[in-house]
Amino acid sequence: MPETSGLDVLREIRTLPRRAGTQVIVLTAKGQDTDRQEALSLGADEFLTKPFSPNKLLAIVDELRARR
Repeated sequence: MPETSGLDVLREIRTLPRRAGTQVIVLTAKGQDTDRQEALSLGADEFLTKPFSPNKLLAIVDELRARR
């Protein structure tokens, strides 16, 4: 994202009361443990690095639906 980072968007989502229940999957090329920890600490529900299997993404979506 050229203007802002995905983590900045996540921070903003988590400040909005009407979006408090929005589930967020971070899809990123940054696969370091520190990147994962930061995303999860900011409130990401899941963290998936690129390249990823579409089946893996669908499994994560199904898992998040089941958590609701």
